[in-house]
Amino acid sequence: MDKPQVIILAAALFAGFTGLAGCAPGNRASGDAATPTAVTTKKMENVTGATTATRGTTVGNLAPDFQLTQTDGAQVSLESLRGHPAVVVFWTAWCPFCKEEAPRINELAAKYEARGVRVLGINIQDSEARTAGGVKDFGIKYAVARDADASVARTYKVQGTPTVLFLDKEGVVRYTGNELPEDYPARLDALL
Repeated sequence: MDKPQVIILAAALFAGFTGLAGCAPGNRASGDAATPTAVTTKKMENVTGATTATRGTTVGNLAPDFQLTQTDGAQVSLESLRGHPAVVVFWTAWCPFCKEEAPRINELAAKYEARGVRVLGINIQDSEARTAGGVKDFGIKYAVARDADASVARTYKVQGTPTVLFLDKEGVVRYTGNELPEDYPARLDALL
């Protein structure tokens, strides 16, 4: 392979990877929720057996199931978050926007975890060492799980990092975007 072919191949591979988990400045200036894509249209049943929500990542959908291992070795899943409002943040260690958003997520966690809100960072495809480096470099103080193969990120249709979701006590998506909304205290207070 000559040099131009190598450059084209490298650019194509980089574009493919960033399409999955690219650093996303997209709607950062507006602070509005992104318009997400639904994951599936499978109807789910609540405890009483009534059909309640469609699985997906659109606001109003029941979030997709997942199971991951946190960096402290504990297992975490959508089911383990139920009963509490949750903030889920997909991030990568190489993303400058993730680093910029981390102090705001730390502030949210410091204020709301004591009130029952679960905060979970999900690192996408970084090695264990790079994830640990990102946690240290970004100063992350909330729980972090690794999505080593990006399967959860694909299920959640993550199109850039950071991707932030607010889930209510039942696991229904109430916000999704590439940053915390400016009115996040009011949104979380309403979920408590």
